[in-house]
Amino acid sequence: MLMVGLALSSAVAFAGIGVAIRLGHIAPRFSLASGFVFVGLCIVNSAVQMFVTNDVHQSTNFGLLLVAMGLFFLSRLYLVFSFLMILSIWLVTVSLTVGFDKEAIHFGFMMFMAMVIAALAQEIRLRAYRRLIAMRAEASVREAKLAEALAKSQLFTSVERENRAKTEFLANMSHELRTPLNAILGFSEAMQQEIFGPLGSPRYRGYSHDIHNAGTHLLSLVNDILDLSRIELDGLTITSQKIDFARVCNNCLAIVRGRAERGGVKLLFDATPPFPAIETDERRLKQVLINLLNNAVKFTPAGGSVRLELCGDSNGGAILRVRDTGIGMSKEEVEQALRPFWQADAGLDRAFEGAGLGLALVTELLHIMQGRFALESEPGVGTVVTVMLPRAVNAELENAVA
Repeated sequence: MLMVGLALSSAVAFAGIGVAIRLGHIAPRFSLASGFVFVGLCIVNSAVQMFVTNDVHQSTNFGLLLVAMGLFFLSRLYLVFSFLMILSIWLVTVSLTVGFDKEAIHFGFMMFMAMVIAALAQEIRLRAYRRLIAMRAEASVREAKLAEALAKSQLFTSVERENRAKTEFLANMSHELRTPLNAILGFSEAMQQEIFGPLGSPRYRGYSHDIHNAGTHLLSLVNDILDLSRIELDGLTITSQKIDFARVCNNCLAIVRGRAERGGVKLLFDATPPFPAIETDERRLKQVLINLLNNAVKFTPAGGSVRLELCGDSNGGAILRVRDTGIGMSKEEVEQALRPFWQADAGLDRAFEGAGLGLALVTELLHIMQGRFALESEPGVGTVVTVMLPRAVNAELENAVA
């Protein structure tokens, strides 16, 4: 009856403590104390059974309890403390009951082996627990990095979407501006040429001349914006054909000559036949040369010169140089000059007109034409722009660029 009552009371105590822990009535900091209550009840049960039965074989209960400690505690300190407590009570119980005969000594070895097994079990559990903590920490870091990468990706997508919207707006705006500009240029040219009769007052001639010049300049800016936005949006296609370099260079010089004469700048062309025989896009080549020549004339003071040089390279390609005696640029300005919208003379009252798209557009066009571009400049001395074109455009590279 004593054993039954002790077992029932222990079971009730175990159940009560377990329910209290599950319901949160026992704070986590008291969980180890609750564990020692379990241990104490188990030790009392084992000791009472040995006293009642006077049987050394009841020592197996103490051995099982030792193994259980290795499965319960993660703290080595608490494990050692529970070992000492269980072993001390077992020694006292054995000495008061059966004594230390050979069989008791045999069970003593069993107790030692039980402690070894418990220590190994606790070490395995401890390593597994630490590994679990490390894995959770790694997972947390990976989740944080993934969240950061996702945020960056979303930000990049948003920026790309906004940039595309800006580019589409510029393209649409350029198309919208072109229509009235064509009308302005057409009417002003008709006035200049007096197609429908004399204008009468010379002032009207001056007005028509100003209208035409302003419209031409504005159309040039719009065309640059349109081409640059097309390149950023979908890319431009090029049409390769054999180039008559003498004709192309002379045409470009003729287009720029009026502006050069108004600014008192001398235009020169140096080329020694035979000219390089290459295949490229003639329209885009003219666009590149006109942009470079216009830039050179714009930044060259009266009395200066702009020289266009043409020669071939060892691979059958062409090398074009635009050399001016203008204001030049510092190293920092050279690096910034290739960026869109950069102005050599910033501010609303700047001396040099333009949107700052020329060199940026030249860079993009040459990239599509599979050419190369170099810019050298020195303040107060001038600037040399070198354009290197291949003998022919590689079709596979052209598709990749487009």
